[in-house]
Amino acid sequence: MLSEFFDENKSEEEIELLEQKSQNNDHSSSSSSSTWPEAGVGKRIAGVTGEKVIPLRRPDPDAIRASLQTLADKGVQSLAIVFLHSYVYPEHETFVGDIAKSMNRFSEISLSHEVMSMVKLVPRGHTACAAAYLTPKITEYLAGFTKGFDDGLMTNVQLDFMKSDGGLTPVNDFGGHQAILSGPAGGVVGYAKTSYRPNLDEDGEVVDKPIPVIGFDMGGTSTDVSRYDGTLEHVFETTTAGVSIQAPQLDIHTVAAGGGSRLFLQNGLFVVGPESSKAHPGPVCYRKNGYLSVTDANVVLGRVIPDHFPNIFGPNEDEPLDLEGARKAFQALADENDAAKGRTIEELAYGFVQVANEAMCRPIRNLTQMRGFDITKHALACFGGAGPQHACAMARALGITKVYVHRYGGILSAYGLSMADAVVEEQEPAKEVYAVAKEDASGFDE
Repeated sequence: MLSEFFDENKSEEEIELLEQKSQNNDHSSSSSSSTWPEAGVGKRIAGVTGEKVIPLRRPDPDAIRASLQTLADKGVQSLAIVFLHSYVYPEHETFVGDIAKSMNRFSEISLSHEVMSMVKLVPRGHTACAAAYLTPKITEYLAGFTKGFDDGLMTNVQLDFMKSDGGLTPVNDFGGHQAILSGPAGGVVGYAKTSYRPNLDEDGEVVDKPIPVIGFDMGGTSTDVSRYDGTLEHVFETTTAGVSIQAPQLDIHTVAAGGGSRLFLQNGLFVVGPESSKAHPGPVCYRKNGYLSVTDANVVLGRVIPDHFPNIFGPNEDEPLDLEGARKAFQALADENDAAKGRTIEELAYGFVQVANEAMCRPIRNLTQMRGFDITKHALACFGGAGPQHACAMARALGITKVYVHRYGGILSAYGLSMADAVVEEQEPAKEVYAVAKEDASGFDE
């Protein structure tokens, strides 16, 4: 039975004999030994949570150094070091990390117990990999950002970064795994601070609590939606692009539909995205030989008026938006597809906009109706460069009667960053005994 392996079922004399027993699992043993250490034999050491752990074998520094040298010779510059039980006993992980640092061959070394000291090896490993991959990019950006300032910027000025959980943190405590949703998080703080307001009567007295707000942030490549009802909603483990990240993040749902999402007719169906025309070359109306996109549909439908935009388009960035070019692109799409024949250009454009709207309505329903909230009792706070173009149609489809369009909608994420609070995050594994089992007369545990 497994119970014979637990110290709780052994006497103090038995434990003392196991600690004194000579095995090849002491710190002087080589990890290349063909005999695997015997489980339960060795000195008991208190881990981070107070639980007793038995280090079976110390990592072999020569083998580790050789393996790291092989990686360095292949051009690897960032390391993520993950040990199975480092959340409770980090010494071996630290030992390997110190060897890697002493080699001066790696620009970034992420230790999983420092990044996120929690149980579950796979999410912790993914999080450490994300930190190792993204942190050098942040360091590179920071170097370029500070280059234009005096040397005292990092010492005399408080420099904070927005994290994915909606809080600000000092630059020296900011890691790549905390930055995955830092941009959208600023937008959530922005609309939460400005749109969640109580209902007042003519005398300015509060007559009703604020109504919940749905954030609708539509940009060029994707759309982020979230919900606010007095508190920021967080999740502590998310999967992004198939990678599980263990880090506090605001509960933001993303869909691949934005102003730059490309438009296709496939087997008679209207398809929006997920491919994006990006900023360059951009939509057809940008005059850079771009791709037919949602923005082109809005230009054709008159929701984007070229006269209201500066002449910054074209190869020389001195021309207006190209309405005629967008119309010709839709006409060419209709001529190439039998399913589109007989439709006007405006009907085609409106069909694509409806498909895009439905794709963006879906995550909003998941945040409300799928969680038992009445979607009609919410307000829709739209922002982002393309948000207001779709806000009314989205609200109509969802049954929402109130829409907020922020005056700083195009830069609300940056505006929200200026209103965010400083956040200190502390997290550590814990071990607690909730109840002590007792055996009844039948021999079963209660």
